[in-house]
Amino acid sequence: MGRWAFRVNHPAPAVLFPFGDGDLQTPVSDDGSSEEIILQQPFNYFGRTYNQIYVNNNGHLTFTEPFSEYSPYSGSGRDIIFPLWTDLNNGIQGTVSYRQATDSATLNQVTSQINQYFPDVSFAASWVFIATWNQVSYYSGAGAATFQVVLVSSGDVSFILMNYGDIDATEQLWMVRKTQ
Repeated sequence: MGRWAFRVNHPAPAVLFPFGDGDLQTPVSDDGSSEEIILQQPFNYFGRTYNQIYVNNNGHLTFTEPFSEYSPYSGSGRDIIFPLWTDLNNGIQGTVSYRQATDSATLNQVTSQINQYFPDVSFAASWVFIATWNQVSYYSGAGAATFQVVLVSSGDVSFILMNYGDIDATEQLWMVRKTQ
């Protein structure tokens, strides 16, 4: 957990999977979440198989229920994936969007990345879930963050990619990691 300022200096379009066009969006709401999203393919996460997911506006994904907690802590007792857990408010600025993909262009792109990062694993993606927080404002209104989490599966093997665009400095509490 941190209370430090940081900035990732990558231009968002170069590091993020395409988003926006055709994506679904979470409601504009402080501490809001998506409705239950039924996954087109089960996702294996540390020995558990999930068929649904929630995209939460405060920078995290959960599998069993929406989770509005904005203050990061590691004792939530739930499986949670958080590329950037902090108090975000898309009611001030930004969008939180998501989509599932099985098109060949997206599958080829993510398969190439996984094979590059894990050359000893023979992998071919069959499904991708992409959640993007695009220029979502911090609760304070001072700054915003752009980042993405990508769930990837071949049906048997799963991976999680986290991509970061512009992250403005903040004094808010924040936490970055993928597991509890």
